[in-house]
Amino acid sequence: MARTKTVTQEALAALGAEALAEVLIAHAATDPTLRKKLGMLLAGTEGPGKLAAEIDKRIKTIGRSRSIVDWEKRKPLVQELDHLRVTMATRLARQDAARAVELLWDFIGIADAVMQRVGEGIGEVEDVFGTAMEDLGRLSAAEPRGDAKALARRVLAYCERDGFGATDALIRHMSEALGAGGRAEIRRATEGALKTAPRSSGPQDWRADAKRRHLAFRLALLADLEKDADAFIAAIRAGAMESTHALEVAERLITANRPAEALDWLDKPRRRDEDEDEDDDGTDTDLRIAALEAHGRKDEAQSVRWQHFERFLSAEHLRAYLKRLPDFEDFEAEQKALDVAAAHKQAARGLAFFITWRAHDRADRLVRERLTALDGRLYEVLRPAAEALEEKFPEAASLLYRRLIESVLERGSSKQYQYAARDLQGSPMKMVEALWGGELPTFDSIDDANELIGALVMGLWNRLTHHQERSAPWRRSARCWKRPRSWPRTRANRRRLTISSPQSVISGN
Repeated sequence: MARTKTVTQEALAALGAEALAEVLIAHAATDPTLRKKLGMLLAGTEGPGKLAAEIDKRIKTIGRSRSIVDWEKRKPLVQELDHLRVTMATRLARQDAARAVELLWDFIGIADAVMQRVGEGIGEVEDVFGTAMEDLGRLSAAEPRGDAKALARRVLAYCERDGFGATDALIRHMSEALGAGGRAEIRRATEGALKTAPRSSGPQDWRADAKRRHLAFRLALLADLEKDADAFIAAIRAGAMESTHALEVAERLITANRPAEALDWLDKPRRRDEDEDEDDDGTDTDLRIAALEAHGRKDEAQSVRWQHFERFLSAEHLRAYLKRLPDFEDFEAEQKALDVAAAHKQAARGLAFFITWRAHDRADRLVRERLTALDGRLYEVLRPAAEALEEKFPEAASLLYRRLIESVLERGSSKQYQYAARDLQGSPMKMVEALWGGELPTFDSIDDANELIGALVMGLWNRLTHHQERSAPWRRSARCWKRPRSWPRTRANRRRLTISSPQSVISGN
């Protein structure tokens, strides 16, 4: 049978305009999005005026609509919005840049009205309008410089809207077009608004706090555009945000080559969410290290790296620590670090570190010595570890797979039974090895081996599906039958093992 020709631009062009037009018309009859795109393309052939009028009509129509956009309609809407954006930023901009800029202003102006209609998946719509702001800034910067104050007032009017979008982002995208004079105009207006904004009357007066923070964030953004660390600090203080934005202040002070002040900010008490683990992502530590290094306190920076490793087992910080040690000291320090990871209070964190560090022998030892401390719900840790250990440390891999399966069954989480089955089937031969003390038994024939493996996999999965019923929740048996060492490995006894004791397969007893 002849191979179908690959669909390429050249192959389609070879079909000819008439054949392609016929296909497009047929599809446009049932695809409204395609029909609108074709209409826009045809309008473009009549000059920029006709194209701009067509775009303007669609923007106004979409902006006036009040119908709710459900999940089925969201994709076509996003596609049309993005097609309008691309058309304005490319085809129309090449023919009439000034008109493209004005239409982009109109386009971002309907952002809030559109997002009010969209429920789930609003992020996709936000992305389109966010990219439109970037296009607007780029095209505006390329236009001849006009009245900076007038442009600043227009940008500020957009930012003052109480809508869904991050309106202040427009200031960043329009920064070049605004110039220093336009940015200064926005700063003066914002400072004036902040002075007259009412202060909070108490914990319940969240609206006043939100308004003042919004204005303070705008001043901080303007300070960043001017690379002015002092103005940024003033903005953070004006919004009473010292306890939540100390790290951001420290980062800017380090950039400004003021490490001592940065360290002072890093030492300030900070407010955190209840479920936030202090500096788990290393931001505080990295800023502190950078400040200490810039201040010439390299030994202290090394101590901070080590302390962070001891607490969070960060491979990145350990590598940086070892790299800065004198020759011949790094090996001893690495061994000490491995011991720290093995004894870490969170066994799963230690296991993840060993896998990242490729210390698979230490991971094997941790699994065998601290298996009960490994939470089977940490699928994102245990399963990659099991896969990494399968080849050289199959017993440890089997124990991890078993831990994952036990966790699913003990919680009766029927939605995760499919994952438990995959974990079981991930390495059935290695599980058989574990049942026979780490070595595969001797089989009389290939049929005997296949019979055992099939019984193990299918037998356990039948048990898993049975426990999907509410009337039969999973309960781990307190007593599991165990094969005596002297028990003959005959076909009948192998069948007895798989049929009478399925839980011994899981528990390893």
